Amino acid sequence: MNGWLVINGFLKSRKFNDLYRLLSDAFLARGMSLATVKNTEFASPLGDPLTPLRPLKVRRPDFVLFWDKDAVLAQRLEEAGIPVFNSAAAIACCDDKILTARALVRAGVPTPRTVVAPKTFEGIGRQSMDFLQDATKTLGFPLVVKEACGSFGQQVYLARTIKEARDIIKQIGHKDFLMQEFIEESFGEDLRLNIVGGKVVAAMRRFNKTDFRSNVTLGGNTEPFMPTIAQRDAAIAACKAVGTVFAGVDILFGPGGIPLVCEVNSNPHFRSTLDCTGVNMAIRLADWLLHRLAGRPHRCTKPKR
Repeated sequence: MNGWLVINGFLKSRKFNDLYRLLSDAFLARGMSLATVKNTEFASPLGDPLTPLRPLKVRRPDFVLFWDKDAVLAQRLEEAGIPVFNSAAAIACCDDKILTARALVRAGVPTPRTVVAPKTFEGIGRQSMDFLQDATKTLGFPLVVKEACGSFGQQVYLARTIKEARDIIKQIGHKDFLMQEFIEESFGEDLRLNIVGGKVVAAMRRFNKTDFRSNVTLGGNTEPFMPTIAQRDAAIAACKAVGTVFAGVDILFGPGGIPLVCEVNSNPHFRSTLDCTGVNMAIRLADWLLHRLAGRPHRCTKPKR
C-alpha cells in the first residue's frame, strides 16, 4: 500500500522534518510506503488532472496523509478520488478558529464563551470599536483575543483592560479575530489529548508559570496525564464536531473542573507528546489507517500514564 505525506513546501525546519520522519518510519514499519510530497509541487490549472510537477515513484497514491493546511489542495486530491486524511473540510475548519468555535458550539461541545469580531478589509481597519464594548460586557476582563489563523499560540493575546484590547486589535489590523472569556482556573495550563479514530491515544498536561499560554513552543512544560472520562468525551466530541479522524485537542480546566475545548489541531505536532508520554501518535495513526483502508475494525490501546 502506497501513500503520500503532503507537507508545506515553505516550512523548512528541523522540527517539521523530525515530525515527517516519525510519520514515514511508522508507516514503513507497517508495510506502507509514504512518499513526502510538497504542496509547492502542484500547479496544474483548475479543471485539469491534478499531477505533481516532478515524477514520483508513486504516481497515484492509495491514500494521502495530509499534514498541511492547504485545504484547496486537499479538496482537489479528494476530487481526484483519493482518500485524504484529514479531509479538506476538517482541515479548513480547524485552520480557522472562528469556524472551529462555531462547530463546537453547534455540536454542544463545552468551550469558552466566544464573540466574533465584525469583518473589515485591508486598508480600512476598524475605526469604530463599539463592538468591543459590547463584547466585554459579556466576556469581561481579562479578555482573550485570538486571530482566526495562527499556530503555536503566537497569535493569541491577553487584554487586561479596554486600552490593551484596543491596542491588540489595532495590531491585528484587518485580519479576522475572535474574543473569548478568560478561564482563570486554567491560567498557563491545559491538556493536550491526541485522538486517532475516535479514541484518546495519549494525553499530557502542559503548564507555564510565566505565560497564560501553555504552548511548549512558548516555554511551557509537560507531564503525562490520565484524563477523566469527561475530558476524553469532550475531546472526542470536538473531533466529531470538526470532522477530524485524528487531531490534537487542547482542553482547558473550567470552573468546577468542567473541561472546555479550546482548539482542535488537524495536523498536530506530536513530538512533545511523544517525549512526554512515550506514545508515538504516528504508530497509532499508521495502525488505524491500515485497518481503515483494509475495511477492518481497529482496536486501540489506552494511553500510558
